[in-house]
Amino acid sequence: MRTRENQAVFFELDGVVMSQARLTPAGTVPYLRGALDSLARIDGRHFRLFVATNREDIAFGRLKERDFRQLCDVFLADCQKAGIRIDKIYSCPYHPKGRAKFKRDSVFRKPAPGMFKMAQQEFDLNLARCWMIGHSTVDMLAASRAGTGTILVRTGQGGRDGLYVVDPHFTEPDLPHAVARLLGFEYALQR
Repeated sequence: MRTRENQAVFFELDGVVMSQARLTPAGTVPYLRGALDSLARIDGRHFRLFVATNREDIAFGRLKERDFRQLCDVFLADCQKAGIRIDKIYSCPYHPKGRAKFKRDSVFRKPAPGMFKMAQQEFDLNLARCWMIGHSTVDMLAASRAGTGTILVRTGQGGRDGLYVVDPHFTEPDLPHAVARLLGFEYALQR
C-alpha cells in the first residue's frame, strides 16, 4: 500500500463493531464476531480510525453519559491490546426531541456531516480518500454528504431503518467482509 494520503476509516459502534453500546454484566463489550480482528487488519500507517456515532439513547435517557464513557474506555483498552489505534471517538448525544440538555439539533448529528468535517479539520483528512462503515441509511447519507466512500453492513439495522434512500458504494454482510472489501479496493488502486 502507498503512504497515507490523510485517509481514514470511520465506523459506527452499534450494529457494526458491537451488538449494542452497553457493557455486559461482566463488564465486557459485546463485540460482533470478528470485529476487533477486522479493525486490526486496517494498517494504521495508511488509515486513521475514527468512531462516528449518534447517541440517541443518551438523548432519550436510555443510556447515561457515564455508562457510554465507561464502554468507550473498555473498547479503547481492548483496541490497544489488539494493536488498534483509534484516533478519536466522535459522538453526538443530541436529538431535536431529546430530553433536558440533550434536546437540540446539532450539526454533528448524522445524517449531517459534522463529525466528518470536524475530523477533516482536526486531522487534515482528505475526505474523498476516506470511508465510512455503517449499518443504517443515516450512516450512509452522512458519509455521502461528507464525500467519503460508503460501506453498508447487513448486521445491526442492515440498512433496514428506512429513514433515507441511499446507494452505498458497497454492501457487505458484516465488518470482516467490509474491511476485506475496503482493503481490496485500496489495493486495486495501487496497481
